[in-house]
Amino acid sequence: MISTLAIAFALFHSQNLVQNSDFGKSDQSSKSPASYQLSGNAKWSWVGYADETPVLGVRFNASEQPKAGSVSQVVTNIDYTKGHWIKFSVLGRAEDGFSVANDKLFLKVDFLSRNGTHYLETAQRLIYRELLKDRRDFTANGNFGKAGAAVWRTYAFEELLPFKEVDAVKLTLGFENGNSAIGKEASFCVTDFSLFQSDQASDGRKEPAAKDIERLPQQEAKQMVHLGGRWYYRPTPNETVAVTSTGKINGKLTINADNADRLFYLDEQLTNPFRENMSAWLRKGYKDRSGNVVQSDQYVKDNVTITFDGSDFWTVHAKNLPNHQTAKFPDTYGTQGYNPSYIQEHDYAYRFPLEPKPNKNAIAMTDRDSNGALNMGTVGIAVNGVAFYNPFDAGMQDASSIMDRCCGHPSPDNRYHYHKYPICVNTPFVDKGNMHSPLIGFALDGMPLYGPYEAADLMAKDSKDHPLNAFNAHWDKVRGWHYHVTPGKFPYIIGGYFARWW
Repeated sequence: MISTLAIAFALFHSQNLVQNSDFGKSDQSSKSPASYQLSGNAKWSWVGYADETPVLGVRFNASEQPKAGSVSQVVTNIDYTKGHWIKFSVLGRAEDGFSVANDKLFLKVDFLSRNGTHYLETAQRLIYRELLKDRRDFTANGNFGKAGAAVWRTYAFEELLPFKEVDAVKLTLGFENGNSAIGKEASFCVTDFSLFQSDQASDGRKEPAAKDIERLPQQEAKQMVHLGGRWYYRPTPNETVAVTSTGKINGKLTINADNADRLFYLDEQLTNPFRENMSAWLRKGYKDRSGNVVQSDQYVKDNVTITFDGSDFWTVHAKNLPNHQTAKFPDTYGTQGYNPSYIQEHDYAYRFPLEPKPNKNAIAMTDRDSNGALNMGTVGIAVNGVAFYNPFDAGMQDASSIMDRCCGHPSPDNRYHYHKYPICVNTPFVDKGNMHSPLIGFALDGMPLYGPYEAADLMAKDSKDHPLNAFNAHWDKVRGWHYHVTPGKFPYIIGGYFARWW
């Protein structure tokens, strides 16, 4: 017997509402980015290091006069009927010397009406303490145990629209009270302004008027199509997903960049781990699948696709292109150990069990993997489709200190990969360390891999009450068995396959 399930939900307004979000277009003067307003010590420029792929953005320098600056944009196409929540995010990188007094690095949203001409209210969030927290927690995640927090990182601010009259917002990133005593490398660089509108908050918060309505994420899962394991799918009003009498989908469901916001993973709440992570750019200087050096940037919408087919497995197809800044490879600067390899487009398929089970015969690797418990090459994938490797390069060299600033580099077969926590893989998540970290990927045994935090201000690697085992795994009643990355502590990603998939 075949039944069908089609559920009407207000969907995320998935279009980025910011104009010129990557700062790539100039205004008529050719001296400022189109659609933005810059003030004080804010300069439109190339903001990557010399050894990174070039990217345009805005640079704040805390050591120069004036000791304040901002970049902002007025977004006028806000439609209250398309969702009452907005999420403002930027991609930023703080150099080691960047410093401000009184926490004055901030994201701000001004709510406007009358097509952006009438001011209503302001919401602001300070983000400097997140920056300091990253420096404290992730210094050891850098090359040779240094500068592990000087990476591109997502900073976000989610707010409820305060009035239905709001039809525009002014988005601002700014700083004040710059520290002139720091000297070199005292900049905060930013690119990728984003504004998304949705019908609900990503952290489960409700509108004040809906306090008496039960809208817990777990209950919402009961109204979705269960794909198996912890996976759920929310169809559009016009979409039909067939399921069998046993509750499994009938046929094949494909997830790509167009419907990734409708694929949910259930643990403490429902989240979209692949949302905004399924597309990437094949950059100039990379290699394509045929091995040719790419001459101009090319958008790759299907960098990651996922299929569910009603079996006990789900499949990820990945082209292994990073969706964040990288160093330039081959590396001629020596910052990544004079790596001669390229970043290349590939085509890999990974098949994961929907319900991985612990393997009572599992063996964790030794310090130098002398027991061969964890293979070389891919041991899992991040939610952006990039491969995770074990801690070693060829010759069993610890690879964690020869990575670029997003904690990756290419192998001799031109496969970009991570050997340790890739802090750049936060989008669409912002891991502030104030709760359990979000899901960032999966090991090949199917077990989920989470970020470093077990709870607020507590990394899983430091937990005494709930310690990780030698595999970097532990169990809780919300997530079941799962792995955590361990910044600065071997084995960094996983120490072996704790589950079995056969």
